[in-house]
Order: sequence, then structure tokens, then C-alpha cells
Amino acid sequence: MTVAKLVNPLTVRSQADLNDPYPLYSALRANEPVWWCPEAKAWIVSTYAEAQQILRSVDFEKQIQKWKHAPNPKLAIFLPPLKALSETSSNWLLNLNPPDHTRVRALVGRTFAPSTITRLKPEIEHTAAQLVRIAKGKGEFDLVADFAFPLPLSIIALIMGIPVSDRERLKNWSNMLVSIAGGNRTIPSLWTSGSAIIELRKYLTPLIEERRKDLKDDLLSMLITAEEEDQNQKTRLSTAELLSNLILFLVAGQETTVNLISNGVLCFMRNPAQLAMLKENPGLMPSAVNEILRFESPAQAAPRLANKDVFIAGKTIKKGDMVWLLLGSANRDSKQFEDPDTFNIARTHNRHISFSEGIHRCIGASLAEAECEIALSSLFTNFPDLKLVEQEVNFKFPLALRGPQQLIVRA
Repeated sequence: MTVAKLVNPLTVRSQADLNDPYPLYSALRANEPVWWCPEAKAWIVSTYAEAQQILRSVDFEKQIQKWKHAPNPKLAIFLPPLKALSETSSNWLLNLNPPDHTRVRALVGRTFAPSTITRLKPEIEHTAAQLVRIAKGKGEFDLVADFAFPLPLSIIALIMGIPVSDRERLKNWSNMLVSIAGGNRTIPSLWTSGSAIIELRKYLTPLIEERRKDLKDDLLSMLITAEEEDQNQKTRLSTAELLSNLILFLVAGQETTVNLISNGVLCFMRNPAQLAMLKENPGLMPSAVNEILRFESPAQAAPRLANKDVFIAGKTIKKGDMVWLLLGSANRDSKQFEDPDTFNIARTHNRHISFSEGIHRCIGASLAEAECEIALSSLFTNFPDLKLVEQEVNFKFPLALRGPQQLIVRA
């Protein structure tokens, strides 16, 4: 295969490629593991060693707005949704570099400390049990819409201090925000995401002000307290940072966990012997979740920006170049994983990079793992004969956030 025939998986729209992007990944790894994609004006990295090297390197940063091929930022001055998106995303933890990243992560990280995850587990279990009871009355149900989506939505709403009555609005905003995933930078997608941010700012600001006046024993109060613990501006969250990262939690903490749970159920439905193994040995659940993350990563790609000229795999990545790391491809690299295209929950060497690595490793990884473990345990305990009603499963666009559109199952 020549370079001209290679395809950028992040832009594919055919349902066949969205359902199974792994042949595209394999072609890239075999022919151009570090490939300059003229269409994207960016490098596409598909192999494990190179992706891991870049994730750990200080020569690559997260200020993606500095990309030299970015759309003209002057548009943001005249279009409120684009301005809101630019202002908010620039404060997202995942877009910050040190020292701001170090400061914000230290404060935000308290919300995702092990003690906080332990505290959240009863709420996750209670929500899962409620959803199971509702599903039992249906016989057939859409596992994505009826279980995988409302479970993490309830938890992220709890973190953000959003009442149950408003969670449908939260769901709509979440759907609008993910339209820019995977580098989708069309004006309609930017406008949609920016509009959601404007609405979220209007909604969250009064909630924050109310909590400031009356702190409670909840996670939103923890974040506000962290914001106000020190009078030194350099060591606290500004109001803009607090708002921006609450919005980030909505995207990062919601959509990816929905896909993790959905992908996990699908993996087991397609591999019944592995499900039988899990039922015989429930202690394999943590290993199973890691294998789901490797085999069908809910986050398939991560962007980085070169801050100097870097030589990798025989290619010179120039300062200011965008690099897209195909995490889903790296997790199927045979140089790193034995028999990578086999779903094996007893895999012993499984250092996947689905949560990224280095200073930008996903801050909510432990929460996502806990939610997935509880979700799968609840489902397979209450529905021991769970079956797929429709064997053909279509995955969502864009590919960067990988998950099925729906999973119709029979209890």
C-alpha cells in the first residue's frame, strides 16, 4: 500500500469504517506509523511506542489553539458561540501546560481522589440498581439510552450540583458539546458546542453562587472550597477555571464513560466464553475493565502540539505541527500486545494508553473504572441471560469517541 492510499481514520464517515476502523489502523502501522496527512495538515501516529513517547514528552504540549494551521481566530471576536468556546476550552485542564496545569490539576484532583471515589460508590450502586429495576420491566431495552447514558450522567450531575429535575437539560448540552470531538472543526460543530457552553455558563453560575453562600457536604462545594482556600491567585481556581472545568467534566466524565460501559457489554456479548470466565471468577473484573479499555477504547485519539522540532521514527515533526495520536490503534499494536485483536480479560501485560500517560493522564480514570465495574456487575448479576437482539451494531460519529449508537438487548 502506498502513502496515497492511506486514510485518516478521524475523518471517516462510512458506517463500515466507523464500525470497524481497525483495518485502517493496521494499514497505517504497517506503512506509515508516523504519517503526515496533507488533508488534516497534521501528523497521524498509529504505533504504541511512538504514541507513548509523545504522550510522555515535554516537547509536545496541549495549547492546541496555537496550531499554525488553526482556523482564523478573529472569527471568535464577532461570533459569541465561537468566542465562548475559545475562552472556555483554553481553561480546560486537558488544554493547559505547566505551571497552570500543575496548579489546576492539584485543586481539581481532590474531587477524584481515592477517598472521593469510595464515597461515590454507594451512589453509583444505587443508581445502577434503579436503572436495572426499570429495565426489568421492559424485557427488551436499549442498553445505551436506558442504562449506560443515565448512570454516569447522574454521577456527573451530582459532582456539578445539578438537581435530578434538570438532568435532561444536562444530557442535551452534553450531546451538543461532543460535536467537536476528534478535531471536528466545521463552523456548524463549533457553533453547536459554543452555544451549549453559553447555556451552561448561564446555568452553572447561579449554582456556584448559591453554593458559595451555603456550602454543603458535596463535590461542588469541594471544588468551590478549593477555589477559595488561598488568597494567592496563583494557587486557586479562578471563577472562569471553575466554570470551564465543570463543563469539561460534562464531556470527559459523561460521554467517554457511556462508551466504556456500552463497549464493555458489547465485548462480552460478542465473546460469551469471556463472560462465562468473568462470572466464574468475579475477581477478574478490574482486569476485564482494563481489557475493554484496550480492546475498544472509548477515546480513540488524542491531540498534541510540537513545541520544538522533534525527530521521531525517521520523520521530523516541526515546531507548531499538530499530532494526532491514535490511541485505539496503539492499543492494538502487536509489538506491544500479544494477540492484540483478541479480547482476553485474563491478559497479564496490559499497559494500554486509553487514559493517556504522563502529566495529562485522565484525572477521572479511577471514577470511570469504578462506574464500569459497578455497571457490568449489576447488569450481569441481574440479567444472567442478557442477549443482543440485533447482531449488527453501528458505532457513532466521530470515531474519536468510540461507542455504539444503540445496543438493543433482551433481559
